[in-house]
Amino acid sequence: MIKLFTWLALIIILLGLPAPVLAAEPGGSVIKGQVINGTADGSSVANQEVILKTYLNDTEVDATTTITDAEGAFVFTGLSTEPGYGFQAIITYQQAEYLSDWLTFADGEPSKSIVLTVYDATTSDASIRVMMAHTIVYVELDSLRVEEYFLVVNESDRTYIGAEEKADGTRETLWFPLPDEVTELQPGLGLMECCIYGVEGGFVDVMPVLPGGKELVYSYRVGHHSGEYTFSREVNYPTVNYDFLIQGEDFKLTSDRLVTEEPLFIQDVWFSRLSGTELAPRDILAVRLSNLPQANNQTAVLWVSLVLGGLIGGFSFGYYLLRKRRLQPVTSEASLNQKKQRLLIELSQLDDDFEGGKLDDESYHRLRAEKKLALLALMQREKSGRG
Repeated sequence: MIKLFTWLALIIILLGLPAPVLAAEPGGSVIKGQVINGTADGSSVANQEVILKTYLNDTEVDATTTITDAEGAFVFTGLSTEPGYGFQAIITYQQAEYLSDWLTFADGEPSKSIVLTVYDATTSDASIRVMMAHTIVYVELDSLRVEEYFLVVNESDRTYIGAEEKADGTRETLWFPLPDEVTELQPGLGLMECCIYGVEGGFVDVMPVLPGGKELVYSYRVGHHSGEYTFSREVNYPTVNYDFLIQGEDFKLTSDRLVTEEPLFIQDVWFSRLSGTELAPRDILAVRLSNLPQANNQTAVLWVSLVLGGLIGGFSFGYYLLRKRRLQPVTSEASLNQKKQRLLIELSQLDDDFEGGKLDDESYHRLRAEKKLALLALMQREKSGRG
C-alpha cells in the first residue's frame, strides 16, 4: 500500500509540473547574452525583456523570455543541439527592435555567447543623410523601368524611430519620392513590403534607422508614349552625391540642376550620366529625355552602385557600414590590381551562383556586401596613392 501511494504521489507531481519545465529536462545547451547601450551616456539596459525564438527547419516552434540583470546580462538554458534547430534573440528597446545573428549549435556544443547592442531612440531626423543615390533608367517600348539606389546614413548614436506614431503603432521613418503615375513599385534590398506605405508624392518606410548606414533599393515603371519624357522628383534628405543614368547613348538628356558627365561602361553596357552634389531637401531634380532608344533590360543597379562608389571614393561604405573592419595593407600597385581583379571575379561568380540557385538570399547578400566593401576600399586606396 505504501508503494502504491508513492507512485500516485509521483504521478500527481509530474502532472502538475508546467510543460516548459518538462520540455527543458534534459539539460541542453546555453545561450549567454549581454545587452549594451551604444549611445553615449545612454539609458540603463537593466530589467529589459529578451525573447528567444526557437526554429525547427526554419519554422518557429517556441518562444521564451527572460529579463536582463542590473548589468544587462541574460541567459537561456535547455536548448537543443539537434540538427535543424536554430535560435534568434530579440529585444525591443525604446520602440526599436534589435535582433541577434542566427544561432545554431554544433552537436554537443555546450554554449554560445552573444552581444545585443541597442541605442537610445530619437524622433528627430536631423542626422539622416544620403551619402550616395542613383537613379538608373532602362527604356522599354512604352515605359521606363527605373531602379533607385540609396546609401542612407544615420550619423548620430541614436536610433531614429520617427516623429509621429500611427494608429497601428508604427512610425513613419524614411520617406522616398516617386514621379507621377508610377506603377509596379517593387521594394528591393533593405526594404520589405510589410513595412512600406504609400503617401502623397512617394512612399514611407516604418523600420527604425539604426546608427550607421544601410543600402536601400526599389524599382518601378513610368509610362512614355513618345520620344520625349521629363523625369522629375524631389530630394528627400541632404544628399552628398547623386547620379542619374540611362542605358544607351543615342539620345539627349538635359537638366537645370545636374551636370553632364562622361558615359560609363558597365558590364558591356553604356550608360549616359548626369550628376549632382550637395543636394538639399525639397530640391527638384528634373531631367528631360528625348530621342528615347529601344533598349534591352539588364538588372545592374548594384554594379552601377559599385562603379560609382569607386568613382566618388568608397569611404562612405567602408566607414559607415564596416567602421570596425580594417583591410590588410596592400604592399604594391601590382598586388592591389591583383586583389581588385580577384574580387571582381568573385563578385561575378557570386551573382552567377545566386541566379543558379546555389546560394540562399541571406548568404548571397552578406557575401556580396563584404566583397563589394573590400573592392571599394581598394579603389579608395588606389585613388589616394597609398597602394
